[in-house]
Amino acid sequence: MFPRPSGIVTLLSDFGSRDPYVGVMRGVVLRHNPKVVLCDLGHEVPAQDVAAGAFWLLAAVGRFPSGTVHAAVVDPGVGTARRLLVAAAHDAYWIAPDNGLLSHVVAGDPAAEVRAIDLEHLNVRPPSRTFHGRDVMAPVAGWLSGGRYGFSALGPRITDPVLLPALLGGASRIVHVDGFGNLITNVSAAACEGCTGVVVGGRQVPLHQTYAEAPVGSLLALVGSYGLLEIAVNCGSAAKVLGLGREALVEVRGARSGASS
Repeated sequence: MFPRPSGIVTLLSDFGSRDPYVGVMRGVVLRHNPKVVLCDLGHEVPAQDVAAGAFWLLAAVGRFPSGTVHAAVVDPGVGTARRLLVAAAHDAYWIAPDNGLLSHVVAGDPAAEVRAIDLEHLNVRPPSRTFHGRDVMAPVAGWLSGGRYGFSALGPRITDPVLLPALLGGASRIVHVDGFGNLITNVSAAACEGCTGVVVGGRQVPLHQTYAEAPVGSLLALVGSYGLLEIAVNCGSAAKVLGLGREALVEVRGARSGASS
């Protein structure tokens, strides 16, 4: 059974706040569901950075009421033959281009179902090739959240969505750099049990419970709000101090084998 729409729509994009793109998308969702409750998950995903967008989207899993509709637009292939998808996963709905943006959401739910949005069936004729967030995803989010269309009516089921490499598993590495300069890894909290320290960028970093346990300006490692090991600097930026970013390797000493739980 698919969840009953909650009437809530979240928006995630790489649009930033300088241009009217976010406001226009919000307006189109409202036009198709005037009673919708809109929530901005974030609009500062680095431009065209699908991997970062996929990680940001993962943060919404389990954090919103059942039946929430999440619409995500990080779409460097807009206007091409790439599909637009809607997925039912984690007791919610997810709308995004078929470029890997839904990777972690879909991979994290064995019961996930993915459908390709059928524009012809929905009688959607995008007036622009460059703004499918406004012309397709926003109307679909409004319809789905308001009950005009059910999930199954939006298009045919597919089994081959584009997926990025798994978040967990493989070599221990940095998978995301947040706005504070914290280096978030793919090492789960469970895999940190018994950890005696972390080595990253040739430097040994002590493990703590909170940022404030380390002296101001000092490097530390801890399990952060994502439930993943991260390297940080108390009141500073680990990314700047270490000069590292995504895919840099991390050695977790004394931890259980493997990066995943």
